[in-house]
Amino acid sequence: MISPGDVSGKAAEAAAFLKKELALEAAPGIAVVLGSGWNSLIEGTWTLHLVEFDSIPGLAPPSVEGHRGNVRVVEAGGGRLLVQQGRLHYYEGLSPLEVVFPVWAYAALGVELLVMLSAAGGLNPGFIPGDLMIVSDHLFLRGANPLAGLPEEEGRTRFVPGQGIYPTFLQDALYGCLPQGTRVERGVYAFVTGPSFETPAEAGLLRIAGADAVGMSTAPEALTARYLGMQVAAMVCISNSILPSGMPVSHEAVLEVVRRTAGNLPGLIDGLGAMAEPVM
Repeated sequence: MISPGDVSGKAAEAAAFLKKELALEAAPGIAVVLGSGWNSLIEGTWTLHLVEFDSIPGLAPPSVEGHRGNVRVVEAGGGRLLVQQGRLHYYEGLSPLEVVFPVWAYAALGVELLVMLSAAGGLNPGFIPGDLMIVSDHLFLRGANPLAGLPEEEGRTRFVPGQGIYPTFLQDALYGCLPQGTRVERGVYAFVTGPSFETPAEAGLLRIAGADAVGMSTAPEALTARYLGMQVAAMVCISNSILPSGMPVSHEAVLEVVRRTAGNLPGLIDGLGAMAEPVM
């Protein structure tokens, strides 16, 4: 268990391990998190070095299908990227700090920009499975905030402003990485802890609250990254339509939709390699 009082020290230890094992003279400016189904995005890229989650001090291995659980350095067309394959979730029985600990490690390493890719259920009736949504804002209404209990540290505040978590210039940069003609919108992401999918009543409530899509990640990491001084961009693949159809969904079906969509985004990983430039 990671406690608020020792998370900074453990992050420094993890960062030192990553620097050594990934042979980093300097950290890549950007870390990309590949959530459910997004692994195919880096097929064909050159991996320079790789470490598994369970070898990194402080990190728990993921227990969910579709989340491989490794950190690698890849050579993309726009530059080198730190790529996290798979992520951790509240519903795996982990504490909020354990879930977001990779972000702490990347910040200690010197990463400046966190880009997160994940799956989400569609609440906006205009979305269809396979669409992409660039996150412009989020709703964090359930689950413990990962900043709760952190000690006051110079240069940091637990009272992270809610405005500008996903800055417009990075939304624009992410949009510019996509192939021309890609179905993509911008919208509000609702975070829920999972693992159960939303009931029709819950989905309707989230839509009334202003959410366009709902998922079980992203928002805790985004808050943590902003607390640690990192910039944030996020995009989701709409894996299923919750509203208006309300059709039953499975984790396997979610993975299949995202895999297929990610496989049809040539050049995205190369574009992401150049996104660190505005914040360096």
